[in-house]
Amino acid sequence: MENQVIREPQRTYLLELLTALGPAAEGLVLVGGQAIRFMIARPRVTRDFDFVLDVAYLRNCDTSLASVLAGLGYSVAESARNFQFAKVIPNSPEVMRIEFMAPAEFARKDDIRVDVQEGVHGRACVGGSIVLVETDEYEVVGSLPNDKPTQARIRVTRPHALVLLKLLAMDDRYHNVRGPIHAEHDRQEATTHTIDIVAVIKAQEKLSEFRDRFARQFGPDDALKGKAHQIIRDYFADESRPGLVLYAESLVASLPAGKSVRELAAELHRAQRLVSSLLLEY
Repeated sequence: MENQVIREPQRTYLLELLTALGPAAEGLVLVGGQAIRFMIARPRVTRDFDFVLDVAYLRNCDTSLASVLAGLGYSVAESARNFQFAKVIPNSPEVMRIEFMAPAEFARKDDIRVDVQEGVHGRACVGGSIVLVETDEYEVVGSLPNDKPTQARIRVTRPHALVLLKLLAMDDRYHNVRGPIHAEHDRQEATTHTIDIVAVIKAQEKLSEFRDRFARQFGPDDALKGKAHQIIRDYFADESRPGLVLYAESLVASLPAGKSVRELAAELHRAQRLVSSLLLEY
């Protein structure tokens, strides 16, 4: 399936990365804001690329991710060594930023890092194993930096798995796990995750099918399913809960001219009903 939703100039450099990785690209699954671009008509602007890594596949792959990234001019982020990488896009103010995550069960003891390959780690991601299973392939078409036309396949997580990751991330950020110095930034991140959750669910044409897939993705992992359901209750049970407070704040901040308070209230009620519907079982 061809898809042109990745914006330029990032699309060109995503194609450069996927082409250079060759078969190793099969071990990357796109999540986060860029994945949402494959799911909704009017996604928010984001320039970062977040990937969940297939640890078992990449550990047995001949391609060195670190070597490929270095060869393409990426540098390691000092604050997140070996799981965040960036490069300035030539002749542009834009930057390619990449973050790697990996299923939490592969993490080092008492650490957030997963050893994937030499020089490349993944940030431990609860639900990462689900993401690796719940994927679809898309074709990205464009050009390489030398203007040569090309295309590449990319694995993208499915909407119900992305909503799971967003629920977990929203909860983490809202509880400000990084401490007071990051409080304002983390609240903003929690708001972004809340907006994304609502946007992805609103975009589903067959909501009952989406709810069924959301429920089925947990398989025998009742603990993770229970945690996800508790987050939904804690944040979306009624309009006084944190998720809907954050969503209401975002609606007020972006309220277009002529939009009435009644319409805002209706949208907030719709969001509450949609997210809470994930608690229904089939």
